[in-house]
Amino acid sequence: MPGLSSTLGPRFQTILASAWISKHTAAKYVQDYVKQIQTQPSTTRSPVAFAPPIQVQVLDIADHSPYESLDAINGGEDSLFHARNKQNLVFGVADGVGGWNDSGIDPSVFSRSLTAYSADSVAKMFLLHESDEVDPKEVMRRAFANMRYDRIPAYGSSTELVANLSLATGKLRTAQLGDSTYVVLDAKQKAKFVSAEQQHRFNMPYQLTIPPTGDGPPPLPKPTDDDADSNAQFFRPQQDIAEDDKAGRDEDSFADLTAVGFDTPNEAREDSHQLAHNDVVVAATDGLFDNVRVEEVEKLAERFMGAIEKITNVTKNVSGRPAEDLFGGLAYSIAAQAVANYIQHDLRSPFAERAKLAGYKYEGGKPDDVTVMIAWVRENARVKAGQAKAKL
Repeated sequence: MPGLSSTLGPRFQTILASAWISKHTAAKYVQDYVKQIQTQPSTTRSPVAFAPPIQVQVLDIADHSPYESLDAINGGEDSLFHARNKQNLVFGVADGVGGWNDSGIDPSVFSRSLTAYSADSVAKMFLLHESDEVDPKEVMRRAFANMRYDRIPAYGSSTELVANLSLATGKLRTAQLGDSTYVVLDAKQKAKFVSAEQQHRFNMPYQLTIPPTGDGPPPLPKPTDDDADSNAQFFRPQQDIAEDDKAGRDEDSFADLTAVGFDTPNEAREDSHQLAHNDVVVAATDGLFDNVRVEEVEKLAERFMGAIEKITNVTKNVSGRPAEDLFGGLAYSIAAQAVANYIQHDLRSPFAERAKLAGYKYEGGKPDDVTVMIAWVRENARVKAGQAKAKL
């Protein structure tokens, strides 16, 4: 006999908003922004809106809503993904390690390929029941194992954060390797959980690594600076895999990597949270939380979610998709705050404070790629009740 959660459908829905900007794009914008201010006559100088060209995607994910997964982005050395499997929404971010640039290797190929393989792992994970949960650590393990077995020239290192939101139960499960972290905000937009960075030592996060080898394919040529944000090079998984090869992938324990001191998905930290109606999850690469304090995220969320609450019909009015648009605005504003903060040379940034604790002197923000994913969790019954009340 099927369970009630299978027959009645998911209890929760979510609006997922993603925002991203590369440090290359941000630097060009800031340069033009400063020039625009400086060329204004001093007698007529007026405020110029700070509006960096941040890419934003907003999805309303309910039981029968149209959905298309995303497996990689042009986020500089950052990437992200989201995918569905039955009543699970899985999403995550990856941050390529820039130090590989010194070796002539483009680290964005690794991070984008990792998110592409992660999205594929979600789609192919077998779940017997509609309400069964996806294991985010297993998503990371399968993605990394398949990258290794496919022998693709995606060399380098990357952190990764994978989160699974069960739309059946509202349970959030996470697997975090490195310094891509997340915050869970309650209905009043106050942080009730803040994940900690996973570091070997200051500014050296845990990371997945595939080094180049003498018998492997050569790395892809690095794009020029002018082509960096438009040429999103990465690899998607092979689709035709021999049966004997599948067994090796499924049983890969990464013992060879552990033996030489590399991090593996086995070291990923796991957490679990029961989410409630109107909780918000903010997941991001370190470009956000190195520059923006959790308190700043809380204030932005309070402002935007307060505006959303004032909308009587959360799904449709004369402006089309007001709740979704405002939630996308929240994702944009959080990413824009990171850029605004890291161009300030006198800012006491979270990164500068952690550097001081580690015995280093660092002032100001830390220029970096910024990638943010935020999920607004809503209980179906309460959403429907609000819609019915709005129609009265």
